[in-house]
Amino acid sequence: MSEPTIFGLFIGAVGLAVFVIAAWKMASWLVRKGHVVHPATWMDHQMTKIENAAAEKKRAAETLDRD
Repeated sequence: MSEPTIFGLFIGAVGLAVFVIAAWKMASWLVRKGHVVHPATWMDHQMTKIENAAAEKKRAAETLDRD
């Protein structure tokens, strides 16, 4: 096997960037269509739960402030 060249590493980095951007665009498109895009890892799942709970508490506090 030969050592990777600068050109090969550049092509790999560009390919990875294209993949990440395509996945991001597809997830955004699915959300706009009404599909739920689930978190990829357990940590993402936990962070999403924490963010949703914080948003719910904020909405509840704003509702109490209006009354």
